Amino acid sequence: MYKFLLRKKIKQIIKHSERTKAYHNLKEIKSVLVLFDTENFDDANYFIQQMRKMGKKVKAFAFKNKKDTGNYSNISYTIVTGKDMKSESLLQIANSLTDEQFDLAVDLTLKENLLLLYILVSVNSPLKVGFYKHALSVHDIVISFAPDLELTVRELGQQVIYYLTVISSGTRNGR
Repeated sequence: MYKFLLRKKIKQIIKHSERTKAYHNLKEIKSVLVLFDTENFDDANYFIQQMRKMGKKVKAFAFKNKKDTGNYSNISYTIVTGKDMKSESLLQIANSLTDEQFDLAVDLTLKENLLLLYILVSVNSPLKVGFYKHALSVHDIVISFAPDLELTVRELGQQVIYYLTVISSGTRNGR
């Protein structure tokens, strides 16, 4: 039931979104929002650290499922769980991000995660990059790979950096 309602809310946000899309070169990007699943914590953390070494301001949200026994109390990332789907905390997170501007939002998830997807569509970033091809059009750039290849988030993060380094900047009007 909650998934149905959350999916419906995501569709509404996408439908009413008025964000201006722009393709920025990595040199122009100052702030980055990173979304990831804690099952890929080490690889996502590596990507985040690379962004920080390049001088990017990074804010991260990680989804932790109930089977994950890892202790993430010493990290500076915000952790969301399945409980957040049923509470007001997800709305509070999204509302807190409306005042922040991110030049880039990177979705490092390899499968659909409605909580992180809700955060992604709620952010007014001009460039959204991801790996998972959603039924809804949420990413401006999707880095795809053959299903038989078992690429890690670390390898895919390297691809994000590569593509953003070689991309020409510009604004895109419409889809």
